[in-house]
Amino acid sequence: MTTTQANSTGSGTSTATSHETQVPPNTFSIFWMTDTQFLSESNPALYRMTTKWIVDNWSAYNGKLVVHTGDIVETGATAVEWQNANEAMSILSKNNIPYSWCAGNHDDLVGGETESGWMGNVWAPAFDPNTMKPKVNALGYTTWASDFHDGMNTAVTFSANGWNFLVINVEFNGDSTAVDWVGSLLDDPLYADYKVIIAPHAYMDAFGDIHDPRWGPTLSDFVNGLQAVMDAHSSNVFLTLNGHFATDQGYNTATPINNRNQLMFDRQDCTDDPSSPSGRGIDVSDSTTPDSDKVGGSTLMILTFDTEKNQISTKTYDVYTGKWRTNAYEQYTIPMFFGQQVAPVPIVPGSLATPPLGVGPGPETA
Repeated sequence: MTTTQANSTGSGTSTATSHETQVPPNTFSIFWMTDTQFLSESNPALYRMTTKWIVDNWSAYNGKLVVHTGDIVETGATAVEWQNANEAMSILSKNNIPYSWCAGNHDDLVGGETESGWMGNVWAPAFDPNTMKPKVNALGYTTWASDFHDGMNTAVTFSANGWNFLVINVEFNGDSTAVDWVGSLLDDPLYADYKVIIAPHAYMDAFGDIHDPRWGPTLSDFVNGLQAVMDAHSSNVFLTLNGHFATDQGYNTATPINNRNQLMFDRQDCTDDPSSPSGRGIDVSDSTTPDSDKVGGSTLMILTFDTEKNQISTKTYDVYTGKWRTNAYEQYTIPMFFGQQVAPVPIVPGSLATPPLGVGPGPETA
């Protein structure tokens, strides 16, 4: 692999091209990006470098889908941010790389107010289902399953290793109609044998708690509704992915929650401090250590699925620094529960699925 690191402003060139396969035979990967809001706002060149890195490494990891879990832009009512995001994501579609997405709270026309809608499908063709549906369907191994609320929620299928997968992205704090949309897809006989990944913008925080102290009251109805739908389809839903909770760590459930692993990942607020034990720090409450270059969103997690060993391995790459992040919450392997049924595990508000990993999250700008 050859890598050229970005300069300190994040505006230089960056390529990391793999010339050899990086994953074992009979495995495939999903590239996960999230909370790119500051890239759209202040560092569009780095956003483009990030999607270009995916293109350069797609074949080496046998990529099947890119999943963006929202907060695509910082201010949903600012057209230029959507234009920046459109340019970056168009790099994927021009290279025949499919992706799914959902709207985060910053993507709403009025921040955090889902009912205000968004302009993503208007100002950015890359987030317009009418534009992306034929591109996804033309690839052969992917199909556009559905979308809802003007593209604030999307669902895409792909096939790999003889398995069929359905990825459902769900907007921030979706109302009952959004949750019902998820349920309708899970109830559809067409997807009865599909393995399902649910990818909401916000669900589980950086400590494994779905009732986050700060966001819990706001998200309560959505989280409870989505949890109930997933629990009712526990033989299909095997994985959740969400961002939103700005932190320098991450979370993965060491044991399944009603037959599914739950992962949280978000680097939007990583500082530029190379002396941080984990490679980058998290912004603190005062203004002395701001993420002045706003580069954390250029961090990608690669999930590699081994359907023979029934496991998922993750790696995390920081495009800005040109380095892999190797701490225990960004590089790990977890079991994958295919064709297995386990006893339901009730989630008690405020409880943790496993002890917290790494340091606690700093103040969130999610």
